[in-house]
Amino acid sequence: MSNYNVSSMFFGGFSSTSSFSGLIGEYAQIRSGAYKKLLRAYYGQYNADGTTKSTQTTSSPIRKQKTSSDTADSAKSLTSVSEAATTLQNAAMKLAEVKEGSSSLYAKKTMVDKAEDGTTTTRYDYDYDGVVNAVKSFVSAYNDTLDKVGKVSSPAVQQKTKWMMDVAAQYKSQLSEFGIEMDDNGRLSLKEDVLRGRDMTDIQDFFEGSNSFVNKLARKASALAGSAELQATKAASAYTSTGKTYPADSMNSGSIFDSLF
Repeated sequence: MSNYNVSSMFFGGFSSTSSFSGLIGEYAQIRSGAYKKLLRAYYGQYNADGTTKSTQTTSSPIRKQKTSSDTADSAKSLTSVSEAATTLQNAAMKLAEVKEGSSSLYAKKTMVDKAEDGTTTTRYDYDYDGVVNAVKSFVSAYNDTLDKVGKVSSPAVQQKTKWMMDVAAQYKSQLSEFGIEMDDNGRLSLKEDVLRGRDMTDIQDFFEGSNSFVNKLARKASALAGSAELQATKAASAYTSTGKTYPADSMNSGSIFDSLF
């Protein structure tokens, strides 16, 4: 640096008292070593060849940005709701699915009956056993979903469940005609003899299609599964002060978040 530049830098700005005060302040920082520390911090980011050094160290704590679910439920409980609702959706869609020919759940098929003595007979008939089992799976999945929801308090999950149950309640009398009874708590049960006593074309008309009861309920179950999954993801997104995630079965948006501070 030339004398001219040094003079310009240190004395060129003495036109006012404020400029002189600023210069004195900078000079004091130079003498105190502040500028030296600043330069070290700046050039310490680079290797000898000019490349940037890695800034991450194993000892530095890492904390991911926290999000909060709308409840203190554990991620594990919310995930259970999502899985149960997805199973319900699939069971409902099996009854609602429209297929052509013998691939349809409600179509006549070649049935083989086996007697106790091992002899078999063949007949062409409706597969009532297949329909009954499909309805059983639906009823079981519906009740299991309600059981899982009963263990969480998320307002979003509870609201989606209410909408799903409202759909079922609207069809209560029609469901009864096919052997599906609803109790005061909204749980379902199946009377097989009533279902088997109905004409298959009537069963098909009630369950099959995009505008059927089970299809409408499948959409509500899908919304419930998505809501529960979202809340579970939020509940599991908190990290400890060292960057480790909390166990899924201990996650909540209350005490766990409080422990981070």
